[in-house]
Amino acid sequence: MAKPEFNTIVTVPEPYAVELVERPYPSVKPGSLLVKTEIAAVCVDDRMYTDHIHEWFDSPLYGMGHEGVGTVLEAPESHTFKPGDRVLISHGAYCGRCFACQNSLSQAHCASLSDGVRAGASTAEIEFFVDGLAPVERKNESESGWAAFGQYRLADEGICTLLPDGLDFRYAIAGECSVGMAHCAQEFMEVKAGDRVLLVGSGQRQFSLSHVIVGLFRGATVISAVDDDFQMETVRKIGEARGGTPDLHIIDMRDPSWTDKVFELTDGIGPDKIADFTSREDVLNTEIDLVRHDGVLYIQENLRNPDRVLKVDPYASIAEKNLRIMGTIDSRRKDRPGIVRMLRNPEVQRMWDVVATHEFAMSEVEEALKISATQQCGKILVFPHRV
Repeated sequence: MAKPEFNTIVTVPEPYAVELVERPYPSVKPGSLLVKTEIAAVCVDDRMYTDHIHEWFDSPLYGMGHEGVGTVLEAPESHTFKPGDRVLISHGAYCGRCFACQNSLSQAHCASLSDGVRAGASTAEIEFFVDGLAPVERKNESESGWAAFGQYRLADEGICTLLPDGLDFRYAIAGECSVGMAHCAQEFMEVKAGDRVLLVGSGQRQFSLSHVIVGLFRGATVISAVDDDFQMETVRKIGEARGGTPDLHIIDMRDPSWTDKVFELTDGIGPDKIADFTSREDVLNTEIDLVRHDGVLYIQENLRNPDRVLKVDPYASIAEKNLRIMGTIDSRRKDRPGIVRMLRNPEVQRMWDVVATHEFAMSEVEEALKISATQQCGKILVFPHRV
């Protein structure tokens, strides 16, 4: 079969405008893979549509989307991958030299400019914003658009995970900025069977909804404190998809007595662990009051709150309470085997079917970004080769 001449990608030339653009078909060198994207997923990409900004080297003009699954087309000189393999592609990059890469930690470390300098990246690799090329394209002498919202993409081998044949792409896509990230967070939090875990607010929907799935899968009692009707109804449906569960409780934060209900559900002691999706100072301090002695407060990103701040009394709030405060916005390479095992679980798949609320062909991606910006959705899936 002849190679395509072009790689069709999604661009946002200006806020609230989407164009499909033909870029050169990717060229690939050893250390990288050329992958046919089967499914991409919308994360915070709607911010490129509304605000024309993003954190990492996703670009509204040269390559959008950082999470996807696909089929390997070329794997030059690879000892791990071969054409026909099915892979999950994580966001970030892989230098292979820094402490994060050498310890199977976060790929997002190498997506940071400052961390890229510390990792020994060249000046050319750091200054990719000049012409929009991401480091993986520079390494491969390619100008293909490289990212998830394209029919084909380049990826460092180190950010790819081999998928078992029995795991449908529809469920594998949950392994990144949704169920996968929630799994990583709850590994940090050391959530175990019998724990009482409070999830607060909606924040980035894909995170707050996925934490419900992961908490139930791990055998915890999950208390979901929701702040709107969509969140309330979706969490209820997640419980139904599991077959009903006495381990899931939904509390409406719009009720002034919501914190009293949390204490009622935790025998007056408070939750063992709390995950916050608000990044609001008042809510964070309420959570510090709620969590039990020797508890954990975990902070997940909420990029839609521009006034993120946390002010605490370090003695009374942390030291005197033996409180651990932590957070991450990432999934680590070392967590991938556990993530893949979890995604093969039929119960998890039924719950994920609730969270994956919308599907679009790539030609319809503007509608996907519009819906994502409303936050009245769960995870949105994009199919680059669907007509």
